[in-house]
Amino acid sequence: MAGPAEILDTDAVINRARISALQITVGVLGALILLVDGFNTQVIGYIAPQIARSMHLSRDVLAWVLSADKVGLLIGYLFVAPLSGYFGHKRVAIGCIVFFGLLAWLTTISGNAPELFVFRLLTGIGLGGALPSGVALTGEYFPKHRRSTSITFIYCGLSFGQLSAGEVSNAVLQPFGWQGALWAGGALALLLAATLAAIMPESLEYLVNRGGNAGEAARILGRIEPGLKIGQSTQLVAGERSSKTLTIWQLLPQLFWEKRTFGTLVIWFALGMNLTVNTSLQLWLTKILVDGGFQQHTAIMATEASFLAGIVGAFIIGPLMDRFGAYRVITGLFITGATFCVLLGASLSWTAAALITASSFGSGFCTSGVQKGGNALCVYFYPTALRSTGLGWGLGIGRIGAIVGPLAVGYLLTAGWSSSAVFTATAIPMLLGAVAVAAMGRAYGEPQPAIEPTRIAADAAPAKS
Repeated sequence: MAGPAEILDTDAVINRARISALQITVGVLGALILLVDGFNTQVIGYIAPQIARSMHLSRDVLAWVLSADKVGLLIGYLFVAPLSGYFGHKRVAIGCIVFFGLLAWLTTISGNAPELFVFRLLTGIGLGGALPSGVALTGEYFPKHRRSTSITFIYCGLSFGQLSAGEVSNAVLQPFGWQGALWAGGALALLLAATLAAIMPESLEYLVNRGGNAGEAARILGRIEPGLKIGQSTQLVAGERSSKTLTIWQLLPQLFWEKRTFGTLVIWFALGMNLTVNTSLQLWLTKILVDGGFQQHTAIMATEASFLAGIVGAFIIGPLMDRFGAYRVITGLFITGATFCVLLGASLSWTAAALITASSFGSGFCTSGVQKGGNALCVYFYPTALRSTGLGWGLGIGRIGAIVGPLAVGYLLTAGWSSSAVFTATAIPMLLGAVAVAAMGRAYGEPQPAIEPTRIAADAAPAKS
């Protein structure tokens, strides 16, 4: 009579093993996903002055164009990212990257504002589907005690992509026009998609629970922990240990189960407040400075300072969160960010380029830091099977702020507000975000291993198939 099968938890293997070459590869590829995502998201802000001139767009019409991909991002986060539960993080990420890469090329044929709006809207849907899968997959492959650091480090890729979009735009505007930057963004996306298809591993949780390929999961675990013995009778378990594929309408309610309601609402609110400021700064600063008489290169450098700050923050904020806790660090970043928003508003009224650049750096450090920290908090707060849905909906609902912010800036400027007054007012959402995250910290304490959702089925998958 056969003895009881050995149960092997994939999360336990990852948490006890040293960081392997495979995990480093996953981290690098995750950073590259965010780099290409950031490039194709931000490039429209850098080429906005040229688009506005060539199509004769007013500021309020330009505001809608700049917000188009943010609407698409919302759709992608809410409804495309959760498809990873059906198809796996790897497949969803690759499909979305190919989609927005091709849309970047199609955008170059736009001849008026409505066409430009539609192409950027569709581009945003692809961008919104790719990012949560890349983040969730990276978080799954790194041990719990290194998760905040790994997530914030790969977000360095997002900031670097946003920064490099400015350098590429600056280099290609003169010889190729604004279309040249979009051609570059599309080419980067398609090259990355081919690379991911060749070497990126799939989610272990998906392979074991829904992908029907526990044998591949066992081989991946062997690369993470060389010498790991997995017998014929070994049963693998991963994440929520469910073999059933859940629809988005089954997953979404679980964001509010097991005392997660308040935390979910705070994450949505805090990310929304932060993105209101972050996106407004990224999309409007270059245009405002050019209109104010600064050279295009100077204006781009001032905007790039915020992205450079995001790269610097990636090496600081994650370790700070692991050491002092997510809620304290994020609350501090919100408060400090509000201070820099006021300073940026004041420096715009003084037209001092050096002070504007320094204020942009400080604001970018804080808003980018909140975004990185908030995403890492999602990975902690939600159990494995809910991470892509939780992060996608957090970014999606938060993306409302990224839509409203640039639109509000455009309308306030058109209504006669000074750029100084507009950016000073952005301190308000930062302070509201600080209050919300501080309240979440008091309610939950520092993040602990997430409570697993109600199990639909408890059958472990055989390791050999």
